[in-house]
Amino acid sequence: MKRITLLIVCGTLCLCVMAGCGKPAGDAAKASAAASPEVAAAPASSPEVPRADEKICFACKGTGSIKCTAGCVDGKVDCPGNCLRLNRGAWVHMDVPGHPPTDLWQKFNQPDGSYTAYTQAHVGHVIAMQGGKAVDTGPCPICGGTTKVVCSVCKGTGNQVCMICEGKKFVPAAWSPTDNPWLNRQPNLIRLTDGRVMFGKVVSTIGEDITIKTQDGKFVHVKASDMVPKADNAATVKKL
Repeated sequence: MKRITLLIVCGTLCLCVMAGCGKPAGDAAKASAAASPEVAAAPASSPEVPRADEKICFACKGTGSIKCTAGCVDGKVDCPGNCLRLNRGAWVHMDVPGHPPTDLWQKFNQPDGSYTAYTQAHVGHVIAMQGGKAVDTGPCPICGGTTKVVCSVCKGTGNQVCMICEGKKFVPAAWSPTDNPWLNRQPNLIRLTDGRVMFGKVVSTIGEDITIKTQDGKFVHVKASDMVPKADNAATVKKL
């Protein structure tokens, strides 16, 4: 009798194990899915598009910013201080014991007719007269000896807000690279009757012949009749 009872108990335990002693497999899968719901992907934002009376800014190509116009390199400009720099003063090679012939030297004349020379190793330092001698006073207090400072126009970013669209990315459809309010406001703008525009000033007038020195240092020769009068430029500004 005891043996029969033991067999019944063992059989019952086997059935419990086979059944999983819990929820059906289907219910377990549903519970797992509920515990780890799929995350829906966020819809991509729609790209900005100009209105019917607008177009993408031709100056910044719709980015709202342009390369810094201050002439900086990677957001840095030359230090305005008096530090020694390779692009300032006369650098020469000298035959100096203990120095390689490749060293560059800059001479600083002293009141007694002598001079003291410093190599490129002193670039970024301030050389000042003290007691009649040219003395290296240490790294420049303005740039810390780097010879560069952060550009005040772009704040070191290398880019600035587009001056044509003012960062809006779009401009009125009627604007063009040679006819827009920002361009027409520039005091050194010179507009020619053939459609060309340039920044510069008239440096010579001989009869009908006019010589223009452009902002980038080039010289352009034109006839007086080739130049659009300033009054017409003003009218263009008003029209836009």
